[in-house]
Amino acid sequence: MDKIFKRDFKYREIPYNYTSFSDREIILKYFDGQTWDLVQALRAKRRTGRSAKLLFENIGDIFIIDRNPYIQYDILENPAKLKNLYKRHQRRLATVKEGANGDQQVLEFITKIEQLDEVFFRKLKETKKLQEKIFNKLKHITAAGNIHFSPFHRASHVTDATDWRVEYPIVVVYPDSVYEVQELVKAAKKLNLVIIARGGGTGLTGGAIPLLHNTMVINTEKLNRIGKIETTVINGKEIPTITVDAGVVTEDVMEYCEHQNYIFATDPTSAWACTIGGNIAENAGGKKCVMWGTCIDNILSFDIIDHNGDIITVRRADHPYRKILPGDEVIFTVEKNKTLIKTINLSGLDIRKKGLGKDITNKALGGLPGLQKEGCDGIIVSATFVLYRPFKHTRSVCFEFFGNNMINASKAIVEIVRTFEDDPIVFLTALEHFDEQYVKAIQYKNKSSRTEIPKAVLVVDIESDDEAQLEKATVELVAKVKQFNTEGIIAKDAETREKFWQDRKNLSAIAKHTNAFKLNEDVVIPLDKLQDFSDFIEKLNVKKELENNIQIISALIDYLQERVKTEEDDVCIERCNSGVGQLLSMKSRYTDILNNLDTAVKDYFKYDSEYALRLDTVFQLIQNNEMRMDFEKEVDEPLQKLFYGYDDILAKIQQVKEATRKRRIVVATHMHAGDGNIHVNIPVHSNDYLMMRDADETAATVMRQTVALGGVVSGEHGIGLTKIRFIDDETLEKFAQYNLYADPENLFNPLKLTRDYNLETIYTPSFNLLEGEAFILKATDLETVFNSIATCIRCGKCKSVCNTHYPDGVVFYNPRNKILATALIMEAVLYDIQTSTSLSFKHFNNLREISNYCTICHNCQKPCPVAIDFGNITLNIRSILEERRKSTFKPVTSFTLFYLKQKGYYINKIFRIILLKWAYSIQRLGFYAAKPVSHILNAITPYIAMMLKGRLPKSGSKTLREELKLKSSNTFYVFRNKNKPVLKTVVYFPGCGSERMFPEISMATIALLYNAGVRVIIPPTYLCCGYPMKANGKLDQAKIKTNENRVIFHRMADTFSYMGIEDIVISCGTCYEMLTDYHLEDVFRGAKLIDINEFIAREGLYSLAIRDTLVYHEPCHTPMKLMGYQKTFTKLFNTKPIAVPNCCGEGGTLALSTPDISNTLRERKETNIRTAIKKKNVLVLTTCPSCVQGLCKIQDTIKITGKSLVVYLAEQCLGKHWKKQFIKEVQTQGFDRYIY
Repeated sequence: MDKIFKRDFKYREIPYNYTSFSDREIILKYFDGQTWDLVQALRAKRRTGRSAKLLFENIGDIFIIDRNPYIQYDILENPAKLKNLYKRHQRRLATVKEGANGDQQVLEFITKIEQLDEVFFRKLKETKKLQEKIFNKLKHITAAGNIHFSPFHRASHVTDATDWRVEYPIVVVYPDSVYEVQELVKAAKKLNLVIIARGGGTGLTGGAIPLLHNTMVINTEKLNRIGKIETTVINGKEIPTITVDAGVVTEDVMEYCEHQNYIFATDPTSAWACTIGGNIAENAGGKKCVMWGTCIDNILSFDIIDHNGDIITVRRADHPYRKILPGDEVIFTVEKNKTLIKTINLSGLDIRKKGLGKDITNKALGGLPGLQKEGCDGIIVSATFVLYRPFKHTRSVCFEFFGNNMINASKAIVEIVRTFEDDPIVFLTALEHFDEQYVKAIQYKNKSSRTEIPKAVLVVDIESDDEAQLEKATVELVAKVKQFNTEGIIAKDAETREKFWQDRKNLSAIAKHTNAFKLNEDVVIPLDKLQDFSDFIEKLNVKKELENNIQIISALIDYLQERVKTEEDDVCIERCNSGVGQLLSMKSRYTDILNNLDTAVKDYFKYDSEYALRLDTVFQLIQNNEMRMDFEKEVDEPLQKLFYGYDDILAKIQQVKEATRKRRIVVATHMHAGDGNIHVNIPVHSNDYLMMRDADETAATVMRQTVALGGVVSGEHGIGLTKIRFIDDETLEKFAQYNLYADPENLFNPLKLTRDYNLETIYTPSFNLLEGEAFILKATDLETVFNSIATCIRCGKCKSVCNTHYPDGVVFYNPRNKILATALIMEAVLYDIQTSTSLSFKHFNNLREISNYCTICHNCQKPCPVAIDFGNITLNIRSILEERRKSTFKPVTSFTLFYLKQKGYYINKIFRIILLKWAYSIQRLGFYAAKPVSHILNAITPYIAMMLKGRLPKSGSKTLREELKLKSSNTFYVFRNKNKPVLKTVVYFPGCGSERMFPEISMATIALLYNAGVRVIIPPTYLCCGYPMKANGKLDQAKIKTNENRVIFHRMADTFSYMGIEDIVISCGTCYEMLTDYHLEDVFRGAKLIDINEFIAREGLYSLAIRDTLVYHEPCHTPMKLMGYQKTFTKLFNTKPIAVPNCCGEGGTLALSTPDISNTLRERKETNIRTAIKKKNVLVLTTCPSCVQGLCKIQDTIKITGKSLVVYLAEQCLGKHWKKQFIKEVQTQGFDRYIY
């Protein structure tokens, strides 16, 4: 590992603490302030520390078991382990008590720990009984598969995007309907549980974090129905509306509306994962807010379940079909059972304070339920929103600001907003900003020709129905903003616009260097105060830089002074003393500047006539680069010269400097600039106690300045846990009065939006402290996995593209959740090792669950701001499990892998007949026979029942090698149409699926190339690329396969070098992925891997005009990497297909190893096809042999015929009997043998 973060024992003596907590917070969590004083008193009179270590061991055990559900589950499932833990605790206490010698303070602390132990062990014993009681109650309300107590599901719901944590929920429930939610509310009251409703888990203030152990989390993601767009008449005007369930992902409804030419205007930045219920509960906004406002502006009505389990309907009266203005009267009606309960009258200024574009700090809102309440008064279950028609024309402009400060960008924002304020034709619909810190963090690439790093970037959307006016306004805007030392670049097409906005989507990468933890706050500033706020942030960063410089210098002074005490060389001593003098001088200078940032220049330089008339401040001198602080030149370079030749001293100076520099607080900002909503991000190392406190105080400083400038402390993130201390008492009191009526039993999200909770009991895990156990991670082979997941920022962008995130199937194994769980499993492994006498791999079993739920599609890497590829992580985990013999033996999978390794002609013929022909036929008979008794079979032999759930297609026909008797293992076979000139020569690697399972795929590939005049070379025997072995964690076997195949490819290259081979053609996506690692471009002198369909399209070998609707399934491992399926289909068939998303469930050996997962994924595929294609029998084309099989298994509500695209192309281009004709022709004169 590059960086090792050592545990600071000054703050962390309690063992097994890999969190932001110091000992103080752990003591406060379980005891009180008086106990902490007692601990401090005992520390002061400590002699050996042995007793303290034993007592801290007990507390450390309790803390890690409380915060790690995997350890807790392990102990609950192993009574002997629980008993041993109890005995260890008793033994330690007895030992300390024996050596206390009557010391009353020691005895008092022992008594407190004995009381803690009693509560802890009692709670552990009661947990299982409580879970059984909960399950027995809830199983009558919802399906048993919707009720989860497992470590994975609890870990997935312990935090949101903040990573702050307090308690794990006792149970997580995924209801199927609104009725079930109502009944769950009633059941929770009877079970003495509290409720947190949760959607996408993208919150940034800890609003959905459980604070109490008896929490039931109700996950609403299965409530995901999107209704039809309808017309609602309001005040005689027809307004388009849409009704959606609370669990619908925002981006899904946005895309649904966009496809029907409407705008869904509530568009928070986290639209990729956040859900409708959360948007209402937070009153979320986004980039469109400048035009159409936040959620409250666009909502027409919504349903919320109250504390009695009843549905309350809230309606907006007389919606004006626009954003709420300050002078508006906003009226809502509240109904129960269609009976009016009350009418709520609000003004525009009740919703947003004067001069602010956003404001969600008024939590009471006159008693309006649900909206802005952060889930504290009920569970929102559905809502109706107004929609808008999009403008006909859009221009996006990227403004890059240069110079020394943010003044120009602030002025430009105000200018841009004012330009379009009263324009009735051209509208400003988005105005987003990010500063220099983000420019660096996302490695922003300049859109203009200027080479210097921009000080800030603005991305603007301007829209109109009048293109001429829009063009004119855009050009004029660019010219107008030019005065602010900026370059404006206009994007007119959708592709360029998407590139502009992609930078904005990647801003969360700011936290990558601190292992993905940051304080992420949002504030709202009046637009006319933006310049003041920008100056304040710049000054704050200057202040933090100066403070950090002083800290570095102080640390260097301490080091050199200590060196002098032990140094014997007089010359070295003299140099150290000289260095201390230099450093003291620079420390004095930096301290002086720090203390005088607000001092007028004329006063600071009062003896310098040059500055006698200057009224600006010292900070402004620094801001304008008139006064420079160059640490490298002023401090570092002199030390380098002074200690030249003293390599050990220079190395230590560098080490001290780097370690202290990491503690520097940097405040980065980006904003929804059109409404003054500024996001303030402070990346911080969660293991660094002092840095955490400094960052916390810095955030508080920002909040205080916001209020001083007439702003508010939240515009869209909410209040949650992180901002409650900044809300005034009057606001909280009004909410408390409302909630006494709305939720008298404090059932929903208790202790939120009050000052009743001790914020010091909130912690975050620290990857940096886990990294401190590098030697254990290395010994357990987990180091690579650790490094791969450490930078996850929990944004949830992976969820929408992940095949194993499927709410309807209760499959929530997206990379975000799996990373949360993997980190806890690692912590459990560390704990087991540290509390036993040898390396323990018991918790590796939990990694199987993580690795099983992955199709290794690598789709998650592209949207991830920090480029985490959980597909590769899965391969790594499977390899570790295999090496540590923690993989479950799967006989069918093992037999299949054995088969795929066979290369010989006769052994493959035997396998074809027995496995592919007979066994497949038996499975198809079993499929029909099992249907009437599926429930019985499932109870007796679940694996067989799951294997019989889908019907296998016909397989086992003769391969091309059998048809042509290609038996030799030392012969290359070359197919050439002697009636046509040779257009090109390619090497074709058929792979297992295309040559053995469905040999018509390899035949179609060769036939199409053959008939087009392309010469085709194939390997001498049946070859597996090695991917099935790799995907099952058998890396050694995969490596052997790779090396064997590379030898054959080298021989091919040598034998056929005169033929000018430029392409290696494949017909399988996993073969493409595996062959990429072969580096065949080095073997065949620049030749490229290419899918057969893309090759045909690129070369223009065949082209048709297909009138039928083509349906396409893109495999997890798509081989079409160069052109993509849309361009390929257009070139081949002159039409674009209907692409049906998500995995077919086959996944190579996934269906053999984990048929339960496979069946669930296939159910979703069936639903998607049924929704997209209103037919009973559907032909679905694909480019993966395994997917052909997976698709053909869908035979229930809809009957699918899966077919390889290249086979379909052969049928269309070569005729119905292409296969017979091709074999007949090549048998006589179509191929040559080259012995090597």
